[in-house]
Amino acid sequence: MIHSGARAAARRPARRRPDEAKAKPKTATLIAKAIAREIHRRGLAPGDKLIAEQKMVERYGVARSSLREALRFLELQGVLRLKSGPGGGPVVETPDAHHLASTLALLLQFVGAPFRAIIETRLLIEPGIAALAATHAVPADLAAIRACLQTMQAQAGADAVFLEENRRFHDLIAFASGNPVFRFLLPALHWISDGSGISYSDSERRRILRALREIAEAIETREPERASITMQRFFQASLAHLDRTYPQAMARPITWADLDV
Repeated sequence: MIHSGARAAARRPARRRPDEAKAKPKTATLIAKAIAREIHRRGLAPGDKLIAEQKMVERYGVARSSLREALRFLELQGVLRLKSGPGGGPVVETPDAHHLASTLALLLQFVGAPFRAIIETRLLIEPGIAALAATHAVPADLAAIRACLQTMQAQAGADAVFLEENRRFHDLIAFASGNPVFRFLLPALHWISDGSGISYSDSERRRILRALREIAEAIETREPERASITMQRFFQASLAHLDRTYPQAMARPITWADLDV
């Protein structure tokens, strides 16, 4: 049960205190931004090493403690991996949706958001994603979607495989949309909902598979409106099924500790 105060807090935009408007960024934050700009400017790829710590201290003219705080911050954001031992140091990485999921789950926990909020969000955004996919999907996207559906059909009796392929189908639609925001957001929402404990009966799996086939067909035949409407109907039916079958799971608050990232 979500308290009315938590609901109100979730609706209200955060207000800045007067002193916050004047606060200057921490030195470590400024260094972290400078390092990120440098990585982008130089076109560094995952696996590339940054310069040694002592040289970074000299380049940025800061204390070693501030530099290390900046590097730890970037590591938490998935930008770097701090390799230990001889020849170690900061190594460039690529942030992924796990990092967005972690941040988003933590924010949702502190406003008391229930698992149902994730499904409602997907109900609102995935019809639009499907419409974009019907417009922008390339042959490789369509082939991956078809292969995913084939695996779902072949493994319909295997709960773990079916659930994973069901998630992957929606991720593939997000990739096919051509919009990088959705490529991060949708997998992040999936990771947040992984701990829900929800599974599907045989009849529900058949319904899901029929609906996903129709969505895939609309995308393949380049029918954005049909893809959107079909996806909307799919989520409306899914939301009704989950409310009916898993009311406690739908009302359970999202917690950061449950996130497997």
